[in-house]
Amino acid sequence: MRTLILDSSFYPVTIVSWQKAMILFLSGRAQVVDVYQEIQVRSPHKQFQLPKVLRLFNKHLGSKEVRFTRFNVFFRDDFACQYCLKKMSMSDLTFDHVLPLSRGGQTCWENIVSCCPTCNAKKGNKTLEESRLKLQNKPKRPKWTPEMCFRLKKEDPEEWFTWIPFSKIPLAN
Repeated sequence: MRTLILDSSFYPVTIVSWQKAMILFLSGRAQVVDVYQEIQVRSPHKQFQLPKVLRLFNKHLGSKEVRFTRFNVFFRDDFACQYCLKKMSMSDLTFDHVLPLSRGGQTCWENIVSCCPTCNAKKGNKTLEESRLKLQNKPKRPKWTPEMCFRLKKEDPEEWFTWIPFSKIPLAN
């Protein structure tokens, strides 16, 4: 079981394990917004409903930059090949260096795109001109906040979607 954490203004921050949620609640750093009705956590002297959603009392100071990760690149590119626009699962997508490393390209937001295996094999070590592939969207550093990139699971509560302002993220297994 996991718990959605909101900041003091009810903005979604992260998802934590139920153990971390109980520590936040019992240490007085968060208040319960919603609980799992059917699940209780017991100690020798007390019992509590397991928190489904917690709100932090203090303001959350999140990072200002989105980390360069495989998931965040695929998320930025809407889980689609940036050459043929075919949507794919995260496990089927690959990275492509627009300007290949062997030609002086860097591994950075502005030079990496999501790519299907077919287009990646076609492009190989070539430039866009040499491969005759057309880049559909210019790669750039995302402007969204990293806190909004959650890995939701099928078993996560439906109520979380009332707090998370979009549901573009594919569900993890």
